[in-house]
Amino acid sequence: MKRFILLTFLSILAAASIVVAQSTTQATLRTQSGDRPIAVAHQGGQTFFSAEDVVAALGGSVAADSRGYRVTVNNNVAAFGPDSRFGVVRDDLIEMPVPPVVIDNRPFVTIQFFQGFLAKTADLDVVWDERAKLMQVRPLQHTVVGVQVSVANVQGISKIVFTLTQSSGYAIVKEQGAYTIRFAAQIHPPFAEQTYEDPNVAKISFAGTDVRVQLTSPDVAGDAYRLENPYRVVLDVRKVSPGPSGPALPMPNKPVEQPGIHTIVIDPGHGGKDIGASGPGGMQEKDVTLAIANKLAAALATKLGARVILTREDDSVVSLDQRTAVANQYKADLFLSVHMNAAPVKGAHGSEVYFLSLEASDELAKKAAESENASGSANAGTQGDLKLILWDLAQQEYLKESDRFAQSIQEEMNALAGIQNRGIKQAPFKVLVGATMPAALVEVAFISNPDEEAKLRSEQFQNTVVDALTRAVQRYKTDYETRIGIRQPPPPVVTPAPPPPRTGT
Repeated sequence: MKRFILLTFLSILAAASIVVAQSTTQATLRTQSGDRPIAVAHQGGQTFFSAEDVVAALGGSVAADSRGYRVTVNNNVAAFGPDSRFGVVRDDLIEMPVPPVVIDNRPFVTIQFFQGFLAKTADLDVVWDERAKLMQVRPLQHTVVGVQVSVANVQGISKIVFTLTQSSGYAIVKEQGAYTIRFAAQIHPPFAEQTYEDPNVAKISFAGTDVRVQLTSPDVAGDAYRLENPYRVVLDVRKVSPGPSGPALPMPNKPVEQPGIHTIVIDPGHGGKDIGASGPGGMQEKDVTLAIANKLAAALATKLGARVILTREDDSVVSLDQRTAVANQYKADLFLSVHMNAAPVKGAHGSEVYFLSLEASDELAKKAAESENASGSANAGTQGDLKLILWDLAQQEYLKESDRFAQSIQEEMNALAGIQNRGIKQAPFKVLVGATMPAALVEVAFISNPDEEAKLRSEQFQNTVVDALTRAVQRYKTDYETRIGIRQPPPPVVTPAPPPPRTGT
């Protein structure tokens, strides 16, 4: 489904006309099965190769459809359009220097398309020798893969994240009191051995292509999974109670999926050395977001009976992509990131609610996203932008629901005394990137405004904010579950108190 969403996007990404080259020449494609002739064209300083010739030599096919062209090799599917320099393979983009061209109704692409497609699906490399007019397809020469390690404890679960500079196969071996991850690629470890002050993880050590996670006790069990963009292997471990037969209990992050809103992840913005915005009186955003998030989690659990997870429970650093990774791992039904706003104008006040979009709804929304993105450990540059494109498109599935969720929040925030309606906005907040559920970000108030900073220090005002956000979640939950056919419980019947007994003569 995501592939077709991506392809639809790519078909409108560029408005350039189809370039038609004047002539083609012959070249040779060399694979392990032998040599085959292929057609080549030169246009605007670029070399283009017949997609049909190359793919046929690899045992695949190219088919045209209303969106562009579909390439299939060994059950692996990629796609490209004639007016975009981005192709698609699986749920990733293949960037080409220029869009494909069409010659005699046949598509021609640059070598980067085949390099991206075959590297991601067949572990093959493609090189072109212009002088010899020779294209070679050969096994990919693997480089040493860099690894970074992070360990964070979230509500009793220690999340160990191995971030790799490129993808690698791996196997996990469970030992007594330890896990060993064996990577297929040669890895460059960040250290030989490191100990941790963590309730579940004692030590992590590297040896060759293996990484060993030493647990603190035999009653710690784990659950592993993989994340893309960037490529990560995640191991969640926690203490479990032994059953009668001794096996580890299942992790709590994989509940039986039922329709409706059951699990909510609340994300207190910033944390640790990332303090966020500061008020004129010294209040720090990271502190007030955590205070409100803790109160909100308790209110949602009590009033909605929902399971509520916090991305951080203390003053710790949690990367932007790790926040939505928590929501995805817990299979959350809603994700809400709580922040405070700031502006150079002291009089700026009010609340703002956002949901994810590649394009900001206005210049102020763009600057707000840039500020939040810069404060965390988000990916920067072109690579980060491409990931944002991918996740923005993946979020299309939840776009309408995120809009509805944001609308509920904004309407409830409007009801707060002294908070004006700044409207629902869209912006490329990277903390929302990767959320595979309806997601929104609320800027509760302007901490840069002395009056609003004073309100935020008030326990009463914090409780008022929590009440508004709780009502918003309740409204969305009721609306969503009604729309999908879940019968809502009747409102409680309030029995009026009996009149007081009459007195007198």
